[in-house]
Amino acid sequence: MTPDVQLLLVLASGLILGSFANVAIHRLPRMIELAWRNELRQFEREQQGLDPLPDSELEQLSLSRPRSHCPQCKTTLPPHHLVPVLSWLLLRGRCGHCQARIPVRYPVVELLSALLAWGSWHSLGWTPEAAAAFLFLETLLVATLIDWDSQWLPDLVTLPLMWAGILLASLGWSPVALSLDLAVWGAVGGYLFLWIMAALFKLFTGKDGLGGGDTKLLAALGAWLGPMVLPAILLLSSLLGLLMAFWLRWRRKQQGTFPFGPALSLAGVVYFAQALLAG
Repeated sequence: MTPDVQLLLVLASGLILGSFANVAIHRLPRMIELAWRNELRQFEREQQGLDPLPDSELEQLSLSRPRSHCPQCKTTLPPHHLVPVLSWLLLRGRCGHCQARIPVRYPVVELLSALLAWGSWHSLGWTPEAAAAFLFLETLLVATLIDWDSQWLPDLVTLPLMWAGILLASLGWSPVALSLDLAVWGAVGGYLFLWIMAALFKLFTGKDGLGGGDTKLLAALGAWLGPMVLPAILLLSSLLGLLMAFWLRWRRKQQGTFPFGPALSLAGVVYFAQALLAG
């Protein structure tokens, strides 16, 4: 396979997976919330002595069902309206049925995914380590935008990322050549450090300072990058978090708590890129 063909495959894969990332970013928080509501409905029926509702009578949402549709007019989108980036450009950023605006973030995420795929391939070649690097970066992109939108870091994102880092280290496919023992200690150290910080903050203030998702995300970063880089990630993410907090307050978009996941993810990307360049 020639380098040009490899490049086309890499970019096309990045665009397609970026389209899937958009679906995950939009649907995962809603899937979690819907599952909670369904559990509550079943619990209330149990308390009333009623039989549980069959699955057919519960609200259903997954990453594949229902099919992609316009959130305004609910029209199912035909395949030619789902081509990454190109469809958005041809439709001029509007639904082809009701003319509602399609957020520019959709093609931006697809282009970012293609860029991440190209960067992974350019740094590591046509190897399993390149695929692993793209998996890491793409998952951080999904986690960042979910946390930014909802202030949630779902276990469905953070925990598989952590276990993937440990598994790839055990197979010798770590993009930064991390050994299995360092991957395990990185995961343990990342989780314990933020967990202890959050516990101490709550002990002295009576308030929650960090969410459980942040501790699991740092554990995932430790599994991919090792324990030695964790202090640097925490320092950089704290600085980035302060800048984000000032910016959000200046824009008057956020009061009180703010998502820390984007700062952690960005710091992780910085040190991941540094490790790749050093290697």
